[in-house]
Amino acid sequence: MTSLKGEDAGAVDSTVKTLLTDIVRGLLPAPDPVRRRRVRASARKLVDCDPWAEGDDARTGPDVAKLALLRLLHLQLQTRRAAMAGVDEAVVQLARSSVEVCVLGVCSLHETNVVAQLRAGYLKAINSMLTYLVDEGLVTKDLLDQSAAAMGRAANGPSVWAMADRIDTAVGSTGAVSLYRRFYVPTSAFFVHANAASLLRHVRKDNTLSERPSMPWTRRSALHVSDACVGLLASAIAASEGKPFVEFESYAYNHMALTFTPMAVAMTQGLRRSMQLSQLPLLVRTVRDLRQYTQSPQAAADTPEAREARLRDGYDEFVRLAGLDLPDDVVRLLGDDFVSRVLEGIAEYAGETAQADSSGI
Repeated sequence: MTSLKGEDAGAVDSTVKTLLTDIVRGLLPAPDPVRRRRVRASARKLVDCDPWAEGDDARTGPDVAKLALLRLLHLQLQTRRAAMAGVDEAVVQLARSSVEVCVLGVCSLHETNVVAQLRAGYLKAINSMLTYLVDEGLVTKDLLDQSAAAMGRAANGPSVWAMADRIDTAVGSTGAVSLYRRFYVPTSAFFVHANAASLLRHVRKDNTLSERPSMPWTRRSALHVSDACVGLLASAIAASEGKPFVEFESYAYNHMALTFTPMAVAMTQGLRRSMQLSQLPLLVRTVRDLRQYTQSPQAAADTPEAREARLRDGYDEFVRLAGLDLPDDVVRLLGDDFVSRVLEGIAEYAGETAQADSSGI
């Protein structure tokens, strides 16, 4: 194995320490009962739509957001109770529900017709739930259709993805979509839906079966997500009404900073099984070199073709050293996504540098 000396060894040691520190912080308990009670009490005061208005015309998007916040506060408690009971599947699914409710609540602050959309979705669900009466021969389909039409227009409600996209479009950010992609999508695949991802959790590395499925996330991360969602929605509601929101925002940020994504945990588990410890310094140096390159003047000066070749070489080296136990197609898709994202960031940096040079700054 290539030895590391001098500055290289020091840089690698520093990188490893930073990486290990971040990992340990996410694994260690982070109790904040006093702060959590204070945030919950302040968030509860934002829910001032009691009693709930009668008639859709009297309800507004902010009312829906506050009702969602009330739901989030309940889910936060249930998530902690499930964690105390050691029911990991319930902890994860409650955290996933928290993400969905948070996205709905924030979206309600930006959608003028959210009440109509939710009502249409509600009527659609009611109609679907009553269809079994037709199957049992208790009512006719015509009667059910007439009853549904009398209640109003029925339609599919907005999807979580659509709501997240609308939020980011309204505020000019990528935070909601990132929340959706990092937590909602993988928890849906690994824990909620019946598919290959959830079924293969019962298959061990040696292909023997296990009654207890693997856990491609951490209980603490699920708790942090639940806590962060309360802070995110409370912050959005408070800011929209000109009320103090910094404490909510800080609370959400602090908990999100301690959260691992399910994909990161799943990949780490694969690394732990497949990678030799002796490869760790080389792996860290590969990551460090890639990071330094993306932030260097050399990357800004290189042609797009040269940048892509450098990034793909670095990614391939990372995959080789890590020994990722993933299908080739998945590795390729992850590589394409990584390269495209980094290339976009370098291009932006190069453009800013060129602009600064031309202006004499």
